[in-house]
Amino acid sequence: MASTSTPTPTPSTSTSNSIPSASTEDLVFDEAEIERILNSEATLVSREAEVARVLKAFRMNPYDVLQLDFMPSANLTESDIRKSPSSLRFGVHTDRVDGMLCAEKTYRKKSLLIHPDKLKHEQAIEAFDLLKKAQTELVDPKRREALDNIILDARMLVLRAEGMAPITPDTSPRVTSLTNPDFRERIRLKTKELLIDQELRRRRVNKMTMIAEGAQAKKDEEALEKRKRKMEDDKRWEETREDRVTDWRSFQKGGKKKKTKTNVLGS
Repeated sequence: MASTSTPTPTPSTSTSNSIPSASTEDLVFDEAEIERILNSEATLVSREAEVARVLKAFRMNPYDVLQLDFMPSANLTESDIRKSPSSLRFGVHTDRVDGMLCAEKTYRKKSLLIHPDKLKHEQAIEAFDLLKKAQTELVDPKRREALDNIILDARMLVLRAEGMAPITPDTSPRVTSLTNPDFRERIRLKTKELLIDQELRRRRVNKMTMIAEGAQAKKDEEALEKRKRKMEDDKRWEETREDRVTDWRSFQKGGKKKKTKTNVLGS
């Protein structure tokens, strides 16, 4: 009887349970995603840089906080200034035909960039508040004009220090030749100096006012206490009137005692 051999099972070629290999498409980076990540990182860096810039800006100068140009128009000539000296003030910012509109537009742009709801930065709120304060000052015509006048005073002082007339235009060769620092930087520094001096004067006045008000308040309080004491004394005097009258009557009834003679020895 011929022996029969059991056939050896062959490995299954089915791929139903095999691990699928990575496709070429899976290994290719999504260029759009990479660009999105890079743009997001760049935006974050720029937002954080803007926070740092605002916090570093000179807070007494809203032009500096909002990063607006504060220089008088460089296009004005000496003839223009002679005809209309106020043209310097109105030309303080060449893009600011309407100062309120420019300040508002810049504020909206920068505030969106560093808004605390969109930027998780520990100082985002502080920077945002500084932007808002600067915008509020520049949209107020009186406050903006007062600041512009200080800038013009700074310009005049810089020109005077160099022996030039206040009406000297920015395009003058003597002005453009100023270096280390240049004309613009000198005006910025002088404006900062004037604003600090103004703030110090304001604080001194407030302090003196508080001292004067305190002294007056103390004087008024002392006068009030004096009146109160007098009223209390008058009240006590009235309350003891009857006692004084009774004592006086008793004294009158008693009369004066007669003086007795003393015997002198030998008299």
